[in-house]
Amino acid sequence: MPVIGDEIGLSIDRVVLATDFSPASEGATDYAKVIAKRFSSILTVANVVDLSVATRSEKAVVGLPIDDLHRTSGENLERLLNELTVEGVRVVAQSLEAHNPAAAIVGLSEQAHADLIVTGTHSRRGLSKAILGSCSEGIIRHANRPVMTVGPKCKRAPKDRLLFSTILFATDFHSDTREKAAVALAFARDSIAKIYLCHVLNGPGEDISETLGLQLKFESELQKLVPQSVYDCCSPESVVEIGEAAPRLLELAKKVGANLIVLGAKRKSSWFADLNEGVVGQVLREAECPVMTIT
Repeated sequence: MPVIGDEIGLSIDRVVLATDFSPASEGATDYAKVIAKRFSSILTVANVVDLSVATRSEKAVVGLPIDDLHRTSGENLERLLNELTVEGVRVVAQSLEAHNPAAAIVGLSEQAHADLIVTGTHSRRGLSKAILGSCSEGIIRHANRPVMTVGPKCKRAPKDRLLFSTILFATDFHSDTREKAAVALAFARDSIAKIYLCHVLNGPGEDISETLGLQLKFESELQKLVPQSVYDCCSPESVVEIGEAAPRLLELAKKVGANLIVLGAKRKSSWFADLNEGVVGQVLREAECPVMTIT
């Protein structure tokens, strides 16, 4: 996802949509479609036949027949390809097979030189997650490009145009913060959207003056992320919250009416330590808008 120069321009030439054709993937398809139309991107729709649940033997008691899985994948890809083509999207379909679907999607995105991966998530927890796994989690953990995830509570994308009127960018300040902020700012500028830049303190200082000092320090750091050229069109605001990161971010997103959350964090930070219960996992599960992770 090239961010062009100091003027913060945005180029999205290639998008990979990971889908399993479930209801959780429908919302992701809608967002991938409007992004591809907005940026005249080539959209690669990818489905992975999961070999870990497949069998090549018709006599096997356990597992799903691989021929049936391939046939279903092909039929669904052809249907989706036709639907998107009719709507004017430049689209290709890719059916893969792998024991690790997430790794296959990440590998495909690298081969295609994708600027963005879009995927849905069931946001499974507990036993169902342990058994079924989470392709979206694997993609988020290992992709070296932005991943837009559409969670179970996410509102549907607009049908005719991409409208990110309010964007919330949150950072843990652990690495490459400026580059990650540039992506969020580029989306804001493209949509002429209001953008909030946020950092969450784990807790207050020992006294009021220390807390105030920390807030002022990080507000200043957030403001430094914004080039002067962006102020006129995006009205950026810096916000420093105190408390648990996920609840504070979700509350702020709801308060300001965010329709895109961008999370910039180091891959090994506490935000990703346990994706199921960590900051990223909680935000994905509860957010009412797409969440873009940049690691």
